[in-house]
Amino acid sequence: MKDAIETFIEQFDQQMTNEQLDYLRFLYKNLHLEELSEGEQHYFIDYFFKSEPLRNMAAFALELADIMHEIRENIPAIEKAERLANGHEQYLYYERKWSELRRQKLKQQTTKSGNIFYVPFHEYQQEPGPMIICLEQTTGMAAYSDLCKSMILPLFMNAHREGRDLYIVPYDRQIHVHYRFENGHLNLADFKSFIEYKAQGEAAILPVLQFVKALLQENQLDAEADVIIFTEGTPIDGQHLITKQARTMLEEMKRKYHAEFSVIAMHEHNFNKQQFWFANKAFFADDAIQ
Repeated sequence: MKDAIETFIEQFDQQMTNEQLDYLRFLYKNLHLEELSEGEQHYFIDYFFKSEPLRNMAAFALELADIMHEIRENIPAIEKAERLANGHEQYLYYERKWSELRRQKLKQQTTKSGNIFYVPFHEYQQEPGPMIICLEQTTGMAAYSDLCKSMILPLFMNAHREGRDLYIVPYDRQIHVHYRFENGHLNLADFKSFIEYKAQGEAAILPVLQFVKALLQENQLDAEADVIIFTEGTPIDGQHLITKQARTMLEEMKRKYHAEFSVIAMHEHNFNKQQFWFANKAFFADDAIQ
């Protein structure tokens, strides 16, 4: 029996192989394409027919099922024990501090009319923080571009399920553009731009981290933010990550904005763990690349 997707694509003149149909099903599932209007779904399927990179990304994602499962399980769901890396007492101190600030905010915004108190409990609820993907797009990463983007596709499902904003920030020496997918919902124009985005040259890590800090300041939420960095592993300014200024900035992002950092490096031998001291998790794509 034909499913809804097969019935829908029959409206197109082109033939689709069973393999391509599996790719499309994967995209429908992870990108929640069924939520788009019929016209938008037509546009996406037409783009799927025309875009070899998009088909390659879906193929990579299916082939890397085990890796994708590991990413879904571990990013952004970092174990609680690792969130206490700076010490249990320090964690409790900041938790009490954040709780007190929320209580004060609740008290200040409570109003009274007659004998009725209006309490904005929704203000007390902790909102989900953003998921921010920093995607190195350089000459050295060109061979891994489709692979990295294929790993990002299932993160749309995570963001959608958890009601989180998903940011994708391509970078080289600087940031030329970034994409925001509100609550994990697809925006076709930005998604197409993300798929086709390419940069040249080398990568500098500090500018993108400073940009991430600005995004966190913009959100101003009492919730954990997840920052996932895709990198070849050798940014030209990596040595600056261990300077006092960079350490102060990153510690502030961890403390003030509850940021959790994960790194997905292309090769383990290029990864400098001293420079990426702030990462809570590190994954290596060596096996997938081979």
